[in-house]
Amino acid sequence: MKSIVWDFDDTIANSYLGIVAATQESLRENFDISLSKDTIFKEAKKTSVRDFAAGLLKDQEDPKKAVADFYKTYHLNEKKYHDKITLVPHIKDVLEYCDNEHAMQFIVTHRDQSIFDLAKSLGIEHYFKEIISVADGHKRKPNPEMLHYLMDKYDLKKDDLWVVGDREIDMKFGKTVGANTILLNTDEVDFAYDYRVSDLIEIEKII
Repeated sequence: MKSIVWDFDDTIANSYLGIVAATQESLRENFDISLSKDTIFKEAKKTSVRDFAAGLLKDQEDPKKAVADFYKTYHLNEKKYHDKITLVPHIKDVLEYCDNEHAMQFIVTHRDQSIFDLAKSLGIEHYFKEIISVADGHKRKPNPEMLHYLMDKYDLKKDDLWVVGDREIDMKFGKTVGANTILLNTDEVDFAYDYRVSDLIEIEKII
């Protein structure tokens, strides 16, 4: 049986408006660091918001506390944008297609517990066998722990496992266990992936 592990932010949902704005606001409010939204978007997409913030704050007196302070403000600010989050074009069609093909679908995300309310409010929670968040105590991508958890729990086979995401970290995440990878990106990139699509509807021809 095929199984599909979806990233959430900028793969299933257009949510970077809030992510970028919350990052910008938290850096400015806590550390008087002012960066353009374009810079934040590009840098955060390379790895993750956490890695980006940690790199900026590495010279603080207590870097670990600085990151914690950053996230305390970040989470408060990011929640203000939840009502502006929308689904990526054609995602419901693709989720329905995969469901009709009897594929098991999952979300694996760095997002906190807000993922559960967001999936419900967007009307997509019923498509997923399980939603995994790092808030559950799992190690972050590209560490394979969350994939190993799913593979063990549901007896998923790597040859039938697909990981879909928009960043290099998602592709590395899939490759740590030998899964097939699909990158959602309109641009040419300099990192490895198995398939690249500019529109999720193309997945129906791949999986």
